[in-house]
Amino acid sequence: MLRRVFITGANSGIGFELAKQYILRGDDVALFDLHFCEQTKQSLGELADYYQYVEFFATPICDTEALQTQVNNAIAAIGKPDLAIFSCHTYEQLSNENSIACQHFATVITPHLGMNSHLALTTPLIDATQFTPQPSALILAKELRKKFKPNNIKVSLICASKTHSALANPAYAAKHILRGLDKQKLMVILGLQSKLTYIMSRYLPNWIMDSVMDRLIKQQLIRTTR
Repeated sequence: MLRRVFITGANSGIGFELAKQYILRGDDVALFDLHFCEQTKQSLGELADYYQYVEFFATPICDTEALQTQVNNAIAAIGKPDLAIFSCHTYEQLSNENSIACQHFATVITPHLGMNSHLALTTPLIDATQFTPQPSALILAKELRKKFKPNNIKVSLICASKTHSALANPAYAAKHILRGLDKQKLMVILGLQSKLTYIMSRYLPNWIMDSVMDRLIKQQLIRTTR
């Protein structure tokens, strides 16, 4: 089934590998990053068939106005997204910019998500051993899930830790993310540091993981008010 996929951070790293996977599936892709090198454009363009759209949009993700302009351009080029993925190149970039960029991307992209579409947001684990995702991302995902429920729009949270080898192997991470998003998992966890949560995220139904997310949010709020 042909889909339209929007991916940020697509010039390199996991975003680039995700772009490769979706292009190879036959999907149309709109790719966003601060800039794109010619090697990236050539490598991804060569993977596409003649009927596919592979479009590149250079923009700072944290600049809402600039991002809005380029999202509008992407929609004009390939149509509204069926799947939108917020991704970053490295853990350091994810940690430094995640809260602002994640909010901006969600703000800009959500008005364009239609019935049965899918939004995926990547967040760092503050403490991988205790499975502690960034609180703002947890709360944002929960709010969006409630907002989108009437239109059956799925929201997934991709959790990455600095110590996980997937960040050093973007191709492996991309395939792991792809499998989780195909199953429309609420949480896609990159790493085995918290084995119980990792197993739960992979094998338990989403209604149970929803309660897990509720508990994580409550724990985070308690920690921040101490």
